[in-house]
Amino acid sequence: MESTQSSDFTCYFGISRWRAWAPGVTDVQAWRTWLNGELPPTTDEQPDVSYLPGLLRRRLDRFGRMALHTAWPCAEGLDSVQYVFASRHGALNRTVELLTALADNDLLSPTLFTLSVNNSVAGLFAIARGDRSAATAEAATMIAEGAKRVLVTYTDDLVPSLYRALVSEVGTHPFAISLLLTPAAETSLRCRLGRHAVSSAPEQSPEAALIRFLVEEVSQVELGVNQIWRLEREHVE
Repeated sequence: MESTQSSDFTCYFGISRWRAWAPGVTDVQAWRTWLNGELPPTTDEQPDVSYLPGLLRRRLDRFGRMALHTAWPCAEGLDSVQYVFASRHGALNRTVELLTALADNDLLSPTLFTLSVNNSVAGLFAIARGDRSAATAEAATMIAEGAKRVLVTYTDDLVPSLYRALVSEVGTHPFAISLLLTPAAETSLRCRLGRHAVSSAPEQSPEAALIRFLVEEVSQVELGVNQIWRLEREHVE
């Protein structure tokens, strides 16, 4: 099936590689345990990014480490790849540090500020790979418009205690996932993504739904909170 995008906001793509991370989750069976809500007793684990140059590695907080821990193996061996780095809250811990400094009338750290913006992790990823490919765009539609491969990475860490009472659905975090998308015809995992009109939000979080789709190989899942999308497996005849 060729990669196309129709007027009903439906698009087709393949997933040729994926990698996800959560504290204490190291294999497929552990992801099944995670899906059952059995979270590890500690959430302060740091993902491994030892393959990065030391200078870049030292600039990463855990949020950045989570993103690059999943993104790096999905892009390994590829000369170039367009990429998308997404997050609901971004590097919120660094934002809290900056806001606290402002409230205390302290000087802001230029380094901390540059690493708190939304595209900082994407920039460090590009520097580490020496890759000047396009970044931060809509991944599925990029495939539909002819891109050969697009790496999409989603990351969210625990919400700082200052904001935790204001945010719902924090149970699946910390969590990071990367998917290498390709034209549908080039991989065995062919997917269809389209808008889905429902009267209520899905029972599981988008993160859990996506992991279930990948690990348990269910035929379809619903993703989203306010705007719902249906992700389906395309069966090859």
